[in-house]
Amino acid sequence: MSKFRMPFHEPKCKETFDCSAAAGPFASGYGVPPSGGGAAACLGELKIHPITGNSCTLPPKGGTPYPDVSYHARFGVQGPSQSGNSFPDFGNNRVILYRSRGIRLAAVLLALGGMLAIPSANATEPTKQQLDFFEAKIRPVLVANCYKCHSHEAPKLKGGLSVEFREPLLTGGENGPAIVPGDPDKSLLIKAIRYTDADLQMPPKDKKLPDDQIADIVKWVAMGAPDPRTIQSAAIKYSASDKDHWAFKPIKKPAIPDVKEKDWVATPVDSFIVAKLEENGMKPAPIADKRTLIRRATFDLTGLAPTLAEVSDFLADTSPDAFAKVVDRLLASPRYGERWGRYWLDTARYSDTKGDVNNGREDFHFPYAWTYRDYVVRAFNEDKPYNRFILEQLAADKLATGSDHSALAAMGFLTVGDHFGGKMNDIYNDRIDVVTKGFLGLTVTCARCHDHKFDPIPTKDYYSLRGIFASSVEPEDEPILGTLNMTPEYLAFATKYNELTKELGAVEAVKKGPKQKELRQKGIQLRRELAELELNDPGSPPRAMSLMDARKPVDSPVFLRGEAENKGEVVPHRFLEILSGPTRPVFHNGSGRAELAAAIVSPGNPLTARVMVNRIWLHHFGEGIVTTPDDFGNRSDPPSHPELLDYLATRFVEDGWSIKKMHRLIMLSHVYQESSENNPHYAIQDPDNRLLWRGNIRRLEFEAVRDSLLALGGQLDTTMGGRPVNLGATPYSRRRTIYGTIDRRNMPEVYNQFDFANPDITTGKRYETIVPQQALFMMNSPLVVEQARAIVNRPDFRNAHGEEERVKLLYDLIYQREPTPTELKLGMEFIDDAPPVEIPASALAAAKEKEDAKAGNKKAMGKKKTGPAMALATIPAGGLRPVGSWIRYTHALLQANEAMFIN
Repeated sequence: MSKFRMPFHEPKCKETFDCSAAAGPFASGYGVPPSGGGAAACLGELKIHPITGNSCTLPPKGGTPYPDVSYHARFGVQGPSQSGNSFPDFGNNRVILYRSRGIRLAAVLLALGGMLAIPSANATEPTKQQLDFFEAKIRPVLVANCYKCHSHEAPKLKGGLSVEFREPLLTGGENGPAIVPGDPDKSLLIKAIRYTDADLQMPPKDKKLPDDQIADIVKWVAMGAPDPRTIQSAAIKYSASDKDHWAFKPIKKPAIPDVKEKDWVATPVDSFIVAKLEENGMKPAPIADKRTLIRRATFDLTGLAPTLAEVSDFLADTSPDAFAKVVDRLLASPRYGERWGRYWLDTARYSDTKGDVNNGREDFHFPYAWTYRDYVVRAFNEDKPYNRFILEQLAADKLATGSDHSALAAMGFLTVGDHFGGKMNDIYNDRIDVVTKGFLGLTVTCARCHDHKFDPIPTKDYYSLRGIFASSVEPEDEPILGTLNMTPEYLAFATKYNELTKELGAVEAVKKGPKQKELRQKGIQLRRELAELELNDPGSPPRAMSLMDARKPVDSPVFLRGEAENKGEVVPHRFLEILSGPTRPVFHNGSGRAELAAAIVSPGNPLTARVMVNRIWLHHFGEGIVTTPDDFGNRSDPPSHPELLDYLATRFVEDGWSIKKMHRLIMLSHVYQESSENNPHYAIQDPDNRLLWRGNIRRLEFEAVRDSLLALGGQLDTTMGGRPVNLGATPYSRRRTIYGTIDRRNMPEVYNQFDFANPDITTGKRYETIVPQQALFMMNSPLVVEQARAIVNRPDFRNAHGEEERVKLLYDLIYQREPTPTELKLGMEFIDDAPPVEIPASALAAAKEKEDAKAGNKKAMGKKKTGPAMALATIPAGGLRPVGSWIRYTHALLQANEAMFIN
């Protein structure tokens, strides 16, 4: 019988339990799973010593005493001691009983394999979509809000409840099961987070979760609480089919298929698409009109609407390569890097703040995260080869770059993650997660506590990677990017910085005394001032959030069940076995990060190129060839066009890992240029359009909506790079949204409502929801209203001749098309019928009251709370102006779906 441990509270010694008197499975407070019910479940008496953990079980009358059973003094129960004692034979089940401050629990070990069995209310295997929902919406909330008190991280488990695994959530703590799968209203967890009971509120101390997170947890429980985090004790033996998964097979460049619709084929990409359509008796939709194409391409590559001049030039260009010229122009635009750099920042879980921090040691700001963001934008604009892009993000400190240290900023990919209150094992786990999901499309961190349930990734592979990151440290002083010039601004910054540092040192030197609390608060304040000085002072030199090898690299032991104090076999630094074979080399170069990066970009690695071309395809079509961009493992859906995926991957490598060449290959295909015209018969045959018989209608991300609004009003500030800005400040910023501050603990509410990427996890594909708040933002935000005003104040609008010309101009500006006769008529009627609007005195008073309240109630960043208001912009009471009929009409056009979707 193998040992096992569970993350529960330390048991206390209780009175002898005579099971012969038990009337049911939970009599006398002990969770005894019945073998027949009632007294038939009798196992004898159990005594547990509160210090040694040894137990003496007395059998029913006439029996032989059972040998001792020990349990782990901190986390719960454990199997036989090292002395070789074995469990008594209780038939099909082996049972250990204990009682912990009212916890009612029975750990039932199956006789075969020693596996822990907890009854489950949801026997149905969860779907991939359900597990994705858990990973994206539920796990981050549990980690951020619950683990401090309800996991192995807690000094003492609160209420005897652990939320680290599915089983303890089902068995519960002192108050009973935490969740009832399928029934949120009967689940104590839901009751606690809803704050409906004053005596049961989680998180405590008025730190109620935001409504959207509560709704997600309710939805999760309602769907059966799918959760991959199961407690296991035996190693998983992977079958041949597990290892024969398509994504683990070498990439081979397929032959381009021969198709009947040869006239429709513009690039090899089309041949693969048409071949699938012909197999299913279908034909592709016709090519979209030129106005649709330039709108689609411009939003795709720059996140902005095309200008009137750009549309006019394209319409006038009748050459065969007119669209190719548009694509090349957009790829050369600096706006391209801002658009596609933001996609990569989703993958890199970018944030300007650290999340959970140890206030006694660090401030919550990342003063230099923006240098990573600027590196990413620059890399996309320069078309940095993707393999080099990977090498620099993992091991720029190990590359020969001469006197140019700018690549060190790339290592923010590893270091901009959550700091988890200074818990290094969680930080290492986060870095393993972003590397393996981001570059390989594998959920390797699922092997932290046990062998991966679905993919052939043993726990040893996880700890091989952990050793690499445990051997990498952040330098005490981040390296300066560029040349340090002794300017007056820098000297003033340095003087102030040194003064604050000296003051902080004096505070930290006082270890004892009556004013420790005041000194601690003073230390927090000084760290805040230092971080804000580095972040905001114009004399502060940019620095790289890099890593460096530790002086003495270490191999990591396997943490049994993920518990750091329960160490197993030590494993060397090396790559994943499924991708490099059982005889893969051990990494000996320092931490091994450079060798890890080389293994990831190796031509023999079947995943890296596939994963990246799938990400590019996803953002052009709204769905990837593989629908799970961060998971190419056994639980992923198979690719819709596997031969096309491999063709693109091989072309990607052959073209020097050029992302821009991949854009061009895809966008010059006819499948990219298809119209979104519907075919009712095809819609029944392929409702999700996986075969791409037409173009997909796609909703714009929030960044594209906001940036295009500013651009339409002629107010977009196209300054590139630099320190983050507060987009909600007054007067509101006109910078592109990518340069706005991302505070992972206090995201603006409008970001959440428009499905912004969660900065706590790798997000290859954002969730898309349709909620009333999205329409309310477009209706009520001063940002939108003021851009409507700016549009009607444009010189070309003011100089237009007559109402009809103005209506046409608005359609050209906002939708890049002409209005239909009906739309033109409705627009002119709206203008004619709209009465003049004045600002009521009550509106002025309300605006002033709101302004005063905001000034007196400023909230600091970095604390978990509901994000700033939905408006994202405010106008002071003195700035309110009348809204005339043309502004109202323009505002109405901006609120239409057509302004927020591309087809």
